Amino acid sequence: MSIPKVVGIEQEYAINMKGIDGMSPFQASCLLVNSYARKIGIREPRARMLWDYGHETPYRDIRGDLFGKKAGQEIVAEEENLKINAALPNGARFYTDHAHPEYSTPECLSARDVVACDKAGEIILRESMAAGREVLPSLEITILKNNVDYQGHSYGCHENYLMDAAVHEECFVRNPQKALQCLVPFLVTRQIFAGAGKVGGESSETRDARFQLSQRADFMEAVFGLETMYARPIVNTRQEHHADPARFRRLHLILGDANMNEFASVLKIGATQLVLQMVEDGFGEEDLTLADPVKGIKLVSAKFNTPLELADGRRLTPLAIQRKFLERARQFRGQEQGAVVPDADLIIDWWEDALSGLEQLKLSEDLSIEDDPAHLSTKLDWAAKLWLFGRYRKGNARGWNVADLRVLDLQYHNISSGEGIFGRLSDQGLTERILDEDRIQGLVTGPPEDTRAYFRGKCIERFRHEIYTVNWEAVGFDHGEVRRVVPLLDPLRGTRQEFEEKMDRARHSRELLAMIHPAG
Repeated sequence: MSIPKVVGIEQEYAINMKGIDGMSPFQASCLLVNSYARKIGIREPRARMLWDYGHETPYRDIRGDLFGKKAGQEIVAEEENLKINAALPNGARFYTDHAHPEYSTPECLSARDVVACDKAGEIILRESMAAGREVLPSLEITILKNNVDYQGHSYGCHENYLMDAAVHEECFVRNPQKALQCLVPFLVTRQIFAGAGKVGGESSETRDARFQLSQRADFMEAVFGLETMYARPIVNTRQEHHADPARFRRLHLILGDANMNEFASVLKIGATQLVLQMVEDGFGEEDLTLADPVKGIKLVSAKFNTPLELADGRRLTPLAIQRKFLERARQFRGQEQGAVVPDADLIIDWWEDALSGLEQLKLSEDLSIEDDPAHLSTKLDWAAKLWLFGRYRKGNARGWNVADLRVLDLQYHNISSGEGIFGRLSDQGLTERILDEDRIQGLVTGPPEDTRAYFRGKCIERFRHEIYTVNWEAVGFDHGEVRRVVPLLDPLRGTRQEFEEKMDRARHSRELLAMIHPAG
């Protein structure tokens, strides 16, 4: 019986700056984090919330420590911790990761909510830039929400899905063939609607490509693996579940692109939730094992709908493989008995719209869009870029081998108001909006209400001066003579329904904890 597919997105942003010589990307990222934290009142002498690294084990592999470089937990000094981390009242984490600002959404039940939280993150990054300029007026910062710098580097848009512990163990430890036959083919081919688009190639398989569907495909080098900065895998096997390990596991996916378009992003997350639900319920597991998934992900990106070789000798196009998953999902919806993916019928309809549109989309020999009856250029990031590049090349009589196209590609992802190309397209009504703007704005300051993010976010909002540590799994309160920790091991507990009345009644955290655990 499947469990709700609670989901979160971790987005690493690219940062460029000028105006102050010698400032590093790390320092600029910390400036953004702390400027925003001060702006909303969570960085002050009386509020010194530390991010608790106690449950983070980035070098421990679910397949056993044999695969990890070391099993120790990360240790960060208190002042360094404060400099790089901000746990926010909306349940999110805003922090510096190496040389990038990173925004991790709070836990969400639905694809629409997690993408709304991701969009709220863009607003927070913009507000952090404005707050940073108040501190250093001469510093100019540009933030890009993408995955490649065209200098050989890639940075991630990671997805995290809650899975049943037993099923996760079966798929990725005891019998990885199960994941290879019923999950990996979906992930390899979903870029036909989820790719963000990219000019040129950066691997031996894609070196001659003029345009690719995906920014991350070039950088995938394994099917399963522990690393995130080299030898990148399609499925990351880090043993870091951020929940009760007896019941839950975290599926950590690092292959996906950073989507700007709401339609593409919601479809990517929602379709993945549905496929994972079917995997947990063992529904219709046709063996679609690919002969070479790593080669396949690059081939799909560079060659669009070129057939892929399956392990059994069949050859199927990415569209045909996605059609099989869609039909399976449609059948599953008719008889499912487990947890229901929110908006499942809408996700299936949008999935059908995308695949039907791709079947009708006509590209010219030079990869210009000739016919787009389903208006995919308003829904899918890569299609929007092809449309944009086609207009630019036609108007300037230019081919594909020009640096200008890479500049346009990067500027598509610029999140600054009035500067980013995607933002301009959206302002002109040339992108399909499927999220409510008021909902996005509400998630800038407040948490989702149907996961543990509600409890965490409201505690940070109400009792920030009494919190000494916080992470995904716990909130720790400092009451002077004693410190108390509230565990949040079930992502589905700690909701508004459970705690709104208690939060409203509690004048301080002592009273809240007394209501949660009354004496006697």
